[in-house]
Formats: sequence, C-alpha cells, structure tokens
Amino acid sequence: MKKIALWFGVLRLWSLTASTVPVLVGAALAALDGRFSWLLLGLTLSSGWLLQTATNLFNTYGDFKAGVDTVATLPTAPQLVTGELRPRPVFFAGVAALLLGAGLGVAVAALSDWKLVLFAAAGVAGAAGYTTGVRFKYLGLGVPLVAVLMGVLMVLASYYAQTCTLAWRPLVASLPVSCLVAAILHGNDLRDTLTDHAANIKTTALLMGNRPARTLFYVLHLAPYPVMVAGVAFGNLPAWSLLCLLALPLSLAAVMTCAGGFRANDTGRIAKLEGLSAGTHFIFGMLLVLGLLLA
Repeated sequence: MKKIALWFGVLRLWSLTASTVPVLVGAALAALDGRFSWLLLGLTLSSGWLLQTATNLFNTYGDFKAGVDTVATLPTAPQLVTGELRPRPVFFAGVAALLLGAGLGVAVAALSDWKLVLFAAAGVAGAAGYTTGVRFKYLGLGVPLVAVLMGVLMVLASYYAQTCTLAWRPLVASLPVSCLVAAILHGNDLRDTLTDHAANIKTTALLMGNRPARTLFYVLHLAPYPVMVAGVAFGNLPAWSLLCLLALPLSLAAVMTCAGGFRANDTGRIAKLEGLSAGTHFIFGMLLVLGLLLA
C-alpha cells in the first residue's frame, strides 16, 4: 500500500483536471454542432491524461536531476528527494505513459482523421521536452507552452476528433481555457522564484521579473471573462456559455491572494496560487461545458 501511495503522489493524478477541461470543452462544442462520439471522447480523454501524466513524471525527474527539487524546497512530488523512489523507474514510467498516450492519439486519428497525428505529435513533443531533452520550462517557455498545448491545441484536437473540421468557435473557446491552465503553472513559478533562481534555471516568472510576472498572473485570471463576453457578443459562442462567468469570484480571490501575498511577503498565501488557479480552471471549465450542453 505504501508503494501505491508513493506512485500516486508522483503521478499527481489530482492534477488531471488540467487535461480533462480542454478535452471536454472541445467535445461539448462538437456536440453543439451535432457531431459526437463517446468512443472518440474516451480515447481522446485517455490520451490527454496519459500525456499529462508523462509530463508530470518527467517534471519530477527533470526537477530532481536539475537540482530544483531538494529537501529544503519541499517539492509537490518529493518522492525522489526523499529517496523513497529512484529516478530511473520514474523516468521510464514517464516514457511508458508517453508511448501509451501517443498510441491512443494514433488510434483516435485512425478512427477520425489522420491529420490528428499532428496534434498528437505536438503533445508528445511538449511532454517529452518540458523538463527533459530541450527542457522548455528551464528556458522560460513553460507558461506559453502550457497555454498553447493544454489550451488551444487540446481544445481544437478534441473538437477535430469529433468533427474532422476546424472552426472559429473552438478557437475562441480555447483562449480562456489557455489563460487559466497557464495560470496554474505561473502560480507555481511565482511560488518557486527563489528556489528556481538558486537552481540557476529560467522560468517565465524569473525572465519577466517580479512585478511584470505578477501582472501576468492577474491577466491570466481576468482576461477569460471579457473574451467569453466578446465571443457571445460577436456570435461565436452561445449565450449559455456565459454560465462560466460564475467563476469570476474565484479568479478575483486568486488575484487578491497574489497581490496581498507579495505585498506582505506572505509565503503561505503565495503558496496557494497554484491550487487556487487549478480550482478556478476546473470550475470555469465545467461551467463552460454545462453551458454548451444546455445550448
């Protein structure tokens, strides 16, 4: 049981809402257009989960190898730092998840349209190169990469799997999802600026500097709501999709926690930014999916 608990921690299964939301949004938009398959949804969702799981494993492995995660930093997944798990098994588990995710992506392409292989290839490249290989995260590209891959591309891929077409509607709907999923990572980076600087890596937050990085966090949380209003106003999205505006108090709470935390130099409040962003992303996404289904 202890070994299972260790692997549950390093897999970070609780974080899979980040890949669940964009896939469900894309599928709900396809259903709105009269095209939907439960089989394709299941395969697309499973592929997204596996690719995110691979990223989680590689992130744990990469941060440990780069010296970012240490006993002093108390990382989210401390199993390698504490020695309870060894690096090689974690790395090869990431490879296995990556290959399975890629395989399911190919299966979706075979059932739908082979152009989906391009989406799968982008997801595989992003997962494999996040903290290993190219190591996008350490080059300051983590936030934009996550915004594109787990926002725009994942929503479009899910929609394309169902409809075999691309359209403006899923692109517009993907933008708020992109902002909020990027806010999760950016909240993590804001929390870890001191330890990341000590490890001599460059995250998006470190490249931007303290004040601009905080401003970006505010924008990532607040921009989704006017985007949704504009999408409805210009006829790209149905009025029911505005149900997601009910998540605005959560975004405002995250913004105020960030501002207050840095103003008071309160590490406890700053540490909450990742979790607050993840919760906001999930609630916003589920409200958007519900609104699309009601439409």
